[in-house]
Amino acid sequence: MHLTRKYLVVFLTILASLPALIFALPEDKQARIFIVADSTIYNYKTGINTFTGNVKIDQGTTHITADKLVTKNNTQHKIQEAIAYGLNEPAHYWTLQKVGDPEIHAHAMIIKFFPIVSNVTLEKNVTITQGENSFQGQLILYNMQDQTITVPASQNGRAVLVYNPDK
Repeated sequence: MHLTRKYLVVFLTILASLPALIFALPEDKQARIFIVADSTIYNYKTGINTFTGNVKIDQGTTHITADKLVTKNNTQHKIQEAIAYGLNEPAHYWTLQKVGDPEIHAHAMIIKFFPIVSNVTLEKNVTITQGENSFQGQLILYNMQDQTITVPASQNGRAVLVYNPDK
């Protein structure tokens, strides 16, 4: 069933009761999630929801823009996986991790969020920047809880880290 923008408000109210899709600042975890797209397919029975066309997601200081977003809910109707796709250009994720720090910006063709286990996977032409620091690679894994970034070896190119210890 396609939801028009008129019905999107009802859908957003339902989404607001779910646990946070992603978070940066502690208060972001409690903020409502707003998803706007050109079209939406919401399937309560399967738990798979698809948002297509000019997708914009906002939760506090955390934002995503993408061409397509697919969310998968577990049996308790909590989001266990959300995948943002950049079909024409990379999906863009940005957030403020700590007040006073520069924003973190991530670009990738595929951004996968696993909020229950606090993991993010960025795939294909990945760039992450925060101020003058950056990571580049074809696959970057980020554990939000441990705050660890893993850039595995790639057949398509080398992982690049630019780190400015003064920033």
